[in-house]
Amino acid sequence: MSRFYSAVDLVAGIIVTVARSVIIVSGIALTVVTTANVIARYVSASGGLSFAQELPMLMFPWFIIAGIILAAHAGGHMAVEWLYEKLDGTARTTALMVANAISVAAFLVLAYQATVVAEIAGAEHSPVLQLPNSIGYYSLSIGAVLVSIVTLAATVRVLRLGWDHRLEIKPEEIAL
Repeated sequence: MSRFYSAVDLVAGIIVTVARSVIIVSGIALTVVTTANVIARYVSASGGLSFAQELPMLMFPWFIIAGIILAAHAGGHMAVEWLYEKLDGTARTTALMVANAISVAAFLVLAYQATVVAEIAGAEHSPVLQLPNSIGYYSLSIGAVLVSIVTLAATVRVLRLGWDHRLEIKPEEIAL
């Protein structure tokens, strides 16, 4: 059983590390592109960079989904604290398990629907970069699956270590 717990922790740790990297890289890229566009708009009087509207639009969904993954890992994306405060012991843990099961089911449905829409949107491409418009929808789909995995890992953490570890995050996992 300890191998299972180690595997769950390892998978969640990898997903969280990737999410942190996505936030850092896309955050820097969004800042650089937006700043460069403002500078280009005023310096060249050409209206800015031609790709400056497309690139952030394609990157922003990845940025948002990565943040949701970090919140799920921290145990805070589907918190219903008012209910948890009214319950104790097994009832509280059961309520958490039900809430997380609903969350996982909702995110998996979202992943499926986003994939369906991505397949449709893939027929169109962005005007300047000629990237498929499905990128944002696929980020939503992939991210929803990863949020589901991390939510399940957080549930396993509570079942293994107890309620006091529901919101536990390590010092290195505190906000970027």
